[in-house]
Amino acid sequence: MEDPDDYLLIGKLVKAHGIKGEVKFKPYADDVSNIPHYEAMLLRKPASDEGLLCEVSHWRLAGRQAILKFEGVDTCNDAEALVGHEVWVDKTALPPLAEDEFYWHEFEGLRVVTDAGRDLGTIAALMAAGPYDVLVVRGRGHEYLIPARNEFIVGREGDTLIVSPPDGLLEMNK
Repeated sequence: MEDPDDYLLIGKLVKAHGIKGEVKFKPYADDVSNIPHYEAMLLRKPASDEGLLCEVSHWRLAGRQAILKFEGVDTCNDAEALVGHEVWVDKTALPPLAEDEFYWHEFEGLRVVTDAGRDLGTIAALMAAGPYDVLVVRGRGHEYLIPARNEFIVGREGDTLIVSPPDGLLEMNK
């Protein structure tokens, strides 16, 4: 695979669909409407460094998933051989976001400091938690769960995210 930092894992191919080489795609995000932005996808077997760059010839929605057709994948057997592959896209192909939106991968690894100057650690993960996402911040033997909401995120300065957690949140997370 090319430089893994240039690609983002977006889902998995889960099942061959029909007899013409289509395959069902299960996204890791709730929204599959970004698929038209991706002319090509890197398909990779889990735990493998080798990938196959495939051009998307067409796609359609199938509930919360999508049916994809790749160039050169023309039979059910061809599609079956892709089942289980992870689907990666070049980060430069990601669609632009509104001012108050972000991609999760942009936050992972950032240092987190409160607006009062307290260093909390780094963002180890993000979780979908119902109506909003949650930053999982680990550092100095603690784990803090901070809602990723505009009223709690003050801004970003380089590799540091500045937060203003509500009163009592940090103590509750100890």
